[in-house]
Amino acid sequence: MKKNQISSLENRIHNETFDLNPEEIRQLGYRFSDMITGYYDSMSTSPIVPSKTLKQLKQLFDELLPQDEMDLDSLLFECQEKIINNAVHFGHPRFLGWVLSSGTTIGAYAEGLANALNQNVALSGAGVATAVELVVLDWIKKIIGYDSHAAGVLVSGGSMANLLALAVARNNLSDDNVRQHGLVNKAPLIVYTSSEVHVCIDKAVDLLGIGTDNIRRIPVDASFRLDVNKLKRKIKEDLCKGLRPFCVVATAGTVNTGAIDPLKSIADICRQYHIWFHVDAAYGGFVAISSHWKSLIKGISRADSVVVDPHKWLFIPYDVGCVLVRDPKKMKKTFSYSTEYIPLDKKKAASNDEVDFADYGIELSRSFRALKIWMSLKQYGIRRYARMINQNMNLAEYWRVLIENSKDFQIMAPSDLSVICFRYIPEKAMKRKNQNKELYLNKLNQFILKSLRKNRKFLISGTVLKGRYVLRACIINYRTTKKDVQDIIEAVRNIGKKNDALLRSRGI
Repeated sequence: MKKNQISSLENRIHNETFDLNPEEIRQLGYRFSDMITGYYDSMSTSPIVPSKTLKQLKQLFDELLPQDEMDLDSLLFECQEKIINNAVHFGHPRFLGWVLSSGTTIGAYAEGLANALNQNVALSGAGVATAVELVVLDWIKKIIGYDSHAAGVLVSGGSMANLLALAVARNNLSDDNVRQHGLVNKAPLIVYTSSEVHVCIDKAVDLLGIGTDNIRRIPVDASFRLDVNKLKRKIKEDLCKGLRPFCVVATAGTVNTGAIDPLKSIADICRQYHIWFHVDAAYGGFVAISSHWKSLIKGISRADSVVVDPHKWLFIPYDVGCVLVRDPKKMKKTFSYSTEYIPLDKKKAASNDEVDFADYGIELSRSFRALKIWMSLKQYGIRRYARMINQNMNLAEYWRVLIENSKDFQIMAPSDLSVICFRYIPEKAMKRKNQNKELYLNKLNQFILKSLRKNRKFLISGTVLKGRYVLRACIINYRTTKKDVQDIIEAVRNIGKKNDALLRSRGI
């Protein structure tokens, strides 16, 4: 390169510092801390969902790509006005619509620290971030009573975790060399689930090339748990047809009712027929923290793979899920690759001196998710977590007892966990003929939910159980209190009375 070229390049390179100086960073930290404190302080008295529609929110952010710098005061003011003031408050004590938890304060700050450190926790070079994830995985195994030698990895949530677990099952139990040839055997692989399984299993089976036609949805019993006798019968039928049963997915905490499938009995069947036993415990796995409720997931220790979501009953801020596989070799057989730019040092791997999380999943770019779990578990401790989970479970039981002792409500399903399925039944509706009564109650409770959401002070959800539309609440929030439960029931009752009168006035 000629000297004039070097000189030209040097003139184009300025001694500009693009980062904030230490004092600016410190002041920014104080400002953000005040914003977070204000958000938490006002959350319980704020409407749960924003009044603006998505169309209105899109218009609010309809602006040209920024070209010039914006001063921090203006930026933070805009963040408060546009984002914080229009956020859905998932951590609100009366947000009980889905299996969404409240998040921990220490987890929020830990996420900021993790982002500042900006670690890529995929390869062994991540060092301390890898070490923290390994200890967090060990703690999770200890909590749920799983094999201490199992391999695992933290991912975005239950959907990704279940996908990875079923990929390991597929690659290790099919007769095909899936990695090289794909699924070439003419006999399809068969997956067995209950009819209450989460839709992420359908997505996983789809993406893995197994095909959703090859999911056997086993009916549930009166408690909405998988019927093991029907499971065994279906496996025998498929074997007689020359099909390949390869995996049973049991659920420990269904979304609809909080049911836990009979894990021990399913484990026995899987062992008998040499089938992979997978447990989706995204919701219910961490109930094991409570000594009082731990027996609910007895049998999970026998699973070939398990999924749990720390962003559910560990209350960790989104997002973080966890997949565990009993045999580390089977996990590495599925995901380990070596290239010139990602060399596989077999000697180090064999000595277990290094861990490359790229060998246990599909991500080569992974954030430092473990830090917020590590800091939350360290700050709260297992005993405090147990008290929080006990509180959620006791509040759910309190809700059910209040419903059972009322004259105008009905419990619509039992629950192993903290889900309450119920419906409002006005006295006059009971005098209708059975078919008309059920149609009317379905419509009435749909109207109740719609009105309740317009209220924006309470948020519960609805679902359909055995053809009946029911109201549904899930308590997985350490901010929820006994008064919140009482107020929601009373709000549903008042809205129910108004909607009942309205529907009857219309001749419905």
